[in-house]
Amino acid sequence: MNKPLLGFALFPTIIVLTLIVGVIGQGCAGDNPPFAPFGSEITILNPIEGIIIPPLTLEPITVEALVTDPDGLPLNDVRVLFSLSFSGTNSLVVDTDGDGLGDARALQLVDPDACGGVRCELVPISQWFGLDAFVDSPLEKLTDDRGVADVIILISGDNRCIDATLTVSTQSGAVDTNDFEVNQDDDCP
Repeated sequence: MNKPLLGFALFPTIIVLTLIVGVIGQGCAGDNPPFAPFGSEITILNPIEGIIIPPLTLEPITVEALVTDPDGLPLNDVRVLFSLSFSGTNSLVVDTDGDGLGDARALQLVDPDACGGVRCELVPISQWFGLDAFVDSPLEKLTDDRGVADVIILISGDNRCIDATLTVSTQSGAVDTNDFEVNQDDDCP
């Protein structure tokens, strides 16, 4: 066989294979959303104020955070980290069975987008558990095309005098916090 002809045919084949592997590799790598650039700001749009919940009730509250670039323009598809006290994996501080030991979380984070293509606000709370909508703190969300990321906080009426903190951050230096109190009555100090 003619060696120059083999080399001439082999070179384009190597180029095509390299391009195919690169395209497939990029397609299989998955999404890796960007971090907000340094100098960006994050703001809780609807901070929670002190609330009083009647006993034996649940109150879902949606909280939104806006991420803007250094010029004040909203950033879409950037990472936002929601961190809520009393809603982590080991945050068992409420005694539900009367034995004096905490066996339930005081607060619960809910991913509003986890209810099968329907916003969880439109689905009864009783179905959220079966849809895996309950998540641990911290929760990472992406901003939408308006620069907003949101989360639902489920608060139980069994909590008394809890001072909680919600922290949102861009993981690139921008942080906003919201301190609030949850109680059943006006007896909290």
